[in-house]
Amino acid sequence: MSAQHIPRLIALIDKIVSPDQRMRKYSDRQIVKILILLQIFHISYRSAGIFLRNHEEYAELIDLNEIPSFQTLSRRARMLDLHAINREITYLYAMNSMAAMDSFMIHTCKHSTAMRRRQWNKYKDPESAWSKTTKGWSYGRKDHVVIDIDSLLIMDWLITRGNIHDSRVAHDMIDPVRNFSYILGDSAYDTSEIYDYMFENTHALPVIDTNKRRGIVSERLTVNRKIGIDLRKEHGSMYTLRWEIERTFSIMEEMLQCEYVWYTKNRNYDTTMGLKAIAYNLMIVVNKEIGENPRSIMKFVSC
Repeated sequence: MSAQHIPRLIALIDKIVSPDQRMRKYSDRQIVKILILLQIFHISYRSAGIFLRNHEEYAELIDLNEIPSFQTLSRRARMLDLHAINREITYLYAMNSMAAMDSFMIHTCKHSTAMRRRQWNKYKDPESAWSKTTKGWSYGRKDHVVIDIDSLLIMDWLITRGNIHDSRVAHDMIDPVRNFSYILGDSAYDTSEIYDYMFENTHALPVIDTNKRRGIVSERLTVNRKIGIDLRKEHGSMYTLRWEIERTFSIMEEMLQCEYVWYTKNRNYDTTMGLKAIAYNLMIVVNKEIGENPRSIMKFVSC
């Protein structure tokens, strides 16, 4: 299957990555193609040379005369504006109708290691922290994501400390989908401040689950939160579509290894998760173009 899928994916990268303005040994297009292939096949930068030598057909697709070193790949990956590249994908293929926002934890070390270091209060990663999730207490960083429910594309992402509440970065998640018709979110986003921001700065209607712990006494509700709660009741059937983002997280955690990304001194988590998000989006688009189930991304690595 990969013989059909990978060439289409490589050709798609040519459409979304602009040609370099100056001559380089390796163009941005070539670097992006290599990095995306490494994400799909779960290959490290250090093993890129071995991988490409064993798959000469991919090196030919990328038009490589020489395989870049892992230092070059690491440096060029950090130089790329991955958010801009992703915007090109969403500009071409997003439906701009209904969005959903949420977050998941990225574990930056083993749970046992985090528990041991908690006793000593000597953590290696200054940006990791503890957070209470549906799976219990977790230590690491948090990846905030907003998706287009209709196209299943990831519109944008944001990496924060693990203890940053979703509501604190809601504006950053709302901005990329401000022109959508609806934005869906769980009860973490049920605040007056978020409703105010959406009504004043977007064209979207919020469909946000009501957080009953904050109280829903009509006389004490702000005007916009009361409107938001009424919208949640009115569009109750629509809210079930929010689970599309949970399915996206499940696929990314299981197939793109997003759940466990161990901390190292020079690791850039925005770059790491951005490459995984772009790889996911590209596979979704290719599957749609050839008439496959959009989320059948394992076909890219099957023989």
